Amino acid sequence: MEFAAVVPFLMLSLALVWQVLLLGITSMYASHAASEAARQAAVTPDDAARIDEEARKRVRSPWDGEDVMAVEVVERGGAHYARVTMDMPVFLPGMSTPWGVTGEARVVPEVEPRGSVG
Repeated sequence: MEFAAVVPFLMLSLALVWQVLLLGITSMYASHAASEAARQAAVTPDDAARIDEEARKRVRSPWDGEDVMAVEVVERGGAHYARVTMDMPVFLPGMSTPWGVTGEARVVPEVEPRGSVG
């Protein structure tokens, strides 16, 4: 009798742990994609398609879908940042919620050489 009463609470606990795990994975992917987008934006700042492509290459499906992941370069306080926003999955990857998880990384522009050595 006690087992039958405890099973729903165990299932709810497992579902909550699974949802927290999905949140962590989504956050990790958003952060990693933002870092890769910032790295590409440092090299090719005017090529948004290349920045988007590089960020999506580092993320597994279904998190990399066009309707799930957004990549943009924003300016704030005189600096540029690569921002990746992913829809938060609910219970299964691919089933999205209206909430997003955002990762951001600063774009550090490539430095011009100071002079030739020779």
